[in-house]
Amino acid sequence: ILRAPTLKDPLYSIQYYIFNHRKIEEIVKLEKPDIVLTHGPLAVIAKTIRNIPVISVIHGTYANEVRWMLFHPIFGLERVRYTTSIYTTYHFDMMLYRYIAKLSSVHLVAVSKNTRRELIEAGIPPNKVFSILNGVDKEVFKPMNKDHAKMLVEEVFNLKLKGKVLLHVNPGPSKGTHILVKAVAMLKKLYGENFTLLIVGRLGLRTYREHVEKMIKGLGLENHVKIVGYVENERLPTFYNAADVTIVPSYSEGAPLVIPESLACGTPVVATNVGGNAEYLRLVRLDKLLVNITKYMFSDILALKLYEVLVSNNTMAFERQTIPGWDSVALTFLNVLRYIEI
Repeated sequence: ILRAPTLKDPLYSIQYYIFNHRKIEEIVKLEKPDIVLTHGPLAVIAKTIRNIPVISVIHGTYANEVRWMLFHPIFGLERVRYTTSIYTTYHFDMMLYRYIAKLSSVHLVAVSKNTRRELIEAGIPPNKVFSILNGVDKEVFKPMNKDHAKMLVEEVFNLKLKGKVLLHVNPGPSKGTHILVKAVAMLKKLYGENFTLLIVGRLGLRTYREHVEKMIKGLGLENHVKIVGYVENERLPTFYNAADVTIVPSYSEGAPLVIPESLACGTPVVATNVGGNAEYLRLVRLDKLLVNITKYMFSDILALKLYEVLVSNNTMAFERQTIPGWDSVALTFLNVLRYIEI
């Protein structure tokens, strides 16, 4: 049994290696795998198994978050901890990737073209980095009757949904939740009262959560914004189907599963042009719903984009078949493996 690290990023991977490298070496000798697949900075295990190809999936970098993090409404000691963690983790991870990528047995797979670009800009050789967009299980995330989905959300979570339903999954400071709340206040003036925003997931840091809650109250949005909190994964398809639009206003992303999950359920997505967001929306020809971040406070641009969707009268229709499923992602990985072994 491998030993779990007790330290957090950026030292998590190093402690993992110290704790487990001998055990991993024993497992590799016993099982004789053709290839080892790991994630992020855990690629450091390649130091102990150099004779076998190692692929590490990079789910994102903090390149954009380093740029914007000082503007987030996080306060006190939490602010110091958050910004210090992001800054040190980003620079430590990039240093580790540059070091480990020198090993002939190591290759990296970024979850989006933008993530690949960020790695290359950080000094990783281009021939050591591939990009494979995340896929989704389209047997789980699929369309259902929207009125029925809304009824289920109301009954199971004791909510009252009014008019159009906006959905925001996986909230937090880097996910732009506070920007969305302000955008919703602007949307209320443009569109009127007949909509509900559902925020699904934990808001995280206490000072940030309190700030968002205070914003909702101060902007008079108590009847329009519902903080649902944690929701089990198996219930997410119902939320996506209940929504008229899903919103991903992030400052930093790799390739968020929220987007393909929502699209696979037939619900359009408004998203910022970071990480793999644009790749997903271009696949379904909805790149007109991308929001470019040209300034920290982009609530006005986001509000206009949401208004466009709400008054579109179903002109946001798209073909979900173009969203990658896990079968197509697996085939792409196999092609990468064949290339590496050549």
